[in-house]
Amino acid sequence: MAFLGIGFLAGAMLTQAQEYKIPVENSKDGKLSLENFMGDLPIEGYNGKEIIITSTSDAIVVPERAKGLKPIFPSGTDNTGMGLFVEKNGNQITITCLLPITKHGEYKLKVPENLSLKSESGCERSNAISIHGMKNEIEIKTCHSISLKDVTGPLVLSTIAGNIDVVFENISTDRPCSINSISGEVDVTLPAKTAATLEMKTISGTIFSDFDFPEAPKKNMKQVGGNDLKYQLNGGGATFSFVTVSGNVYLRKGK
Repeated sequence: MAFLGIGFLAGAMLTQAQEYKIPVENSKDGKLSLENFMGDLPIEGYNGKEIIITSTSDAIVVPERAKGLKPIFPSGTDNTGMGLFVEKNGNQITITCLLPITKHGEYKLKVPENLSLKSESGCERSNAISIHGMKNEIEIKTCHSISLKDVTGPLVLSTIAGNIDVVFENISTDRPCSINSISGEVDVTLPAKTAATLEMKTISGTIFSDFDFPEAPKKNMKQVGGNDLKYQLNGGGATFSFVTVSGNVYLRKGK
């Protein structure tokens, strides 16, 4: 029993969360770029002045033969002790995950809500991203699922084999918004009074909405193809493009 207790304690110590903080100045004009992350990556926007990273990822164990040496990675040097390379140039911050694809990556981020955010990862890294409460531009390119809640945009989202779910808190931009999935569902909730030019397209799916669209195409609604339409919502405004090839498009009316 004593051995079991020691083993359990050791396991708990190995999975204890690590924390790393990055101070951010002028977050409204700042940008955070995330590269090559793996696994689920939850990101929470908050009213603060630090990027806070927590991790319970697999540790990079240095073998005995490497004593006195340091690990070298193609994408940078681990300067966090968490398998990450952080590069800061003023209010422009880049965080690169250095873990090989054979390692399990588990990170969580708290980010100043006014930062703009960019994330890109390859298809081999199984990177599913969820973001809550960000109030600036978000750009994501991945091969897996994307989930955003209480965001304001503008958004540029692209995935190959995942669903995209977006709930806008409000629309605070007059810049275009682009949401694209190859083989997944696109599900977007817009505030009821959003003024936008909607461009919605699906090749083999259907478009669903609880907004009041006219029964048949009129001057403010143009049918481009079988499931390809353009519509001036609440008089029109910035272009919001929602596209999927083999899934459905769901446009929901928020508050």
